[in-house]
Formats: sequence, C-alpha cells, structure tokens
Amino acid sequence: MEAKAYLTFVLGNEKFAISVDRVQEVVEFEKVTKVPNAPDYMLGIINLRGRLLPLLDTKMKLGLPKTEITRKSRIMVLLIPGIDEKQMEIGALVDLAREVVEIREDETQAAPEFENYSTNAPISRILNKQGEVTMLMDIEKVFSSQDLTL
Repeated sequence: MEAKAYLTFVLGNEKFAISVDRVQEVVEFEKVTKVPNAPDYMLGIINLRGRLLPLLDTKMKLGLPKTEITRKSRIMVLLIPGIDEKQMEIGALVDLAREVVEIREDETQAAPEFENYSTNAPISRILNKQGEVTMLMDIEKVFSSQDLTL
C-alpha cells in the first residue's frame, strides 16, 4: 500500500495531520489586518509577499477556544475548493506546525462513529502509533469558500 505525505500540526493538546497536497507553505505569524463585521473565526487578512490572504483560526472553526498567539504559532497556507471549481488560498492559524510524515492507510483506522459524528466530523481517519494519536483532518469539512463570505 502506498504512503501519502501529511503535515502534522498541533491544536491545544491534540495532534492533527493534513495532506501536503493541500498545503502551499507554512509561515510564521504575520501582522493581521482586522476586517469589520467578519465572523469570530476570521482573524482578518495577512499580506504574504504581496498576496492578501484571509486568516482563519483553526481552533475556533473546530469549536475550540480561540488560539493564543505564541512564538510557535504558525500559519498554514492552504488550498481549499472555491467557487466554480477554482482553488482558493487561505491562512489557517495553528499552535504549532511539526513535520511532514508518510502515512499508509493501513496504518490508520476509521474515525469512531456515533450519532451524526461520522457525517459531520472533520476527521477522516486516525493514526495510533506507539500510543500517540494523530487525527487526519478533512479540510473540506473545516474550511470552505463560504467561510469567507462576509
């Protein structure tokens, strides 16, 4: 079975992974320009080498408390499905970006199922390696172009 590359990152005390196919780059936290009347999870926009990107708080999108900005905070520049099958770039704030790892599907298990969880959960699979749990995130269930409609 072929392995896929994933970028691992941390939100609070939990470890997640996202397919590197969706990650453009990881950058240090930038100055944020607030956008009036934006949803709580939209922190504003950042200027990344001349490109303006919306910056979203990943923890808030998952229903967790707002991210505390630290020296380790990072912005993952992600490609998400946009309108008319175009891809959009967004900045997703995380507590810590860790490393790129290779994961085979046979090393993972399906996310647990209970009432409405499997259809609404942003977790596609779970890796339990030597007691360390990593949740493989389905970013299309977390971020969408509708998040950016103000």
